[in-house]
Amino acid sequence: MDLKHIAIQLCTCTWIEIMTGAGITLYLLYLQSYHLAALTVVVFAPLIGFHFTIDRLSSNKLEPSSRLVKIKR
Repeated sequence: MDLKHIAIQLCTCTWIEIMTGAGITLYLLYLQSYHLAALTVVVFAPLIGFHFTIDRLSSNKLEPSSRLVKIKR
């Protein structure tokens, strides 16, 4: 992978959510607020999972099919 591809991936919505969720969770763990840290994980996990699922589905639709269709004349 080149640097441009990595930079684009880090600027997507999913990666911003991952970094935000990890930052909030780590900060709450630092403050020893374990219940709020667990709540943060519970709130961010489905959102991040949803974005990975949508990203996977949309990238599969964009890839060309490996099946060839021949048209007879």
